[in-house]
Amino acid sequence: METILVVDDDARVRGAVQEMLQTMGYIVLDTGNPQVALRLVEHLTIHLLLTDLVMPLLGGLELARRVAVLSPQTKVLLMSGSIVSDPTARRHPSIAKPFTPDELAERVRQVLAQPAPCR
Repeated sequence: METILVVDDDARVRGAVQEMLQTMGYIVLDTGNPQVALRLVEHLTIHLLLTDLVMPLLGGLELARRVAVLSPQTKVLLMSGSIVSDPTARRHPSIAKPFTPDELAERVRQVLAQPAPCR
């Protein structure tokens, strides 16, 4: 059973995404604080980081970069409510908000099925 860490500064989004993923059978951890997310990644096996791209304390790209250092096997899926124009962001799989449970399920399965990132 895979563990997914959901990081989003919007508690309603986190709660909805957590509920969707738990219904799909995943173990889900969530936080609105990227620093807490980094501590979780240091101490637990996280298969997928599902993070908002735009957050006030630490953006999703920087969080993904730091997670890659701490846990190279952790895959990343970015969530964004806006068009992703940063070329660095395009290197990571993404999903546009709002999304349906079916869209999320498909995207998460795709990302988890990919080989571990070479970093």
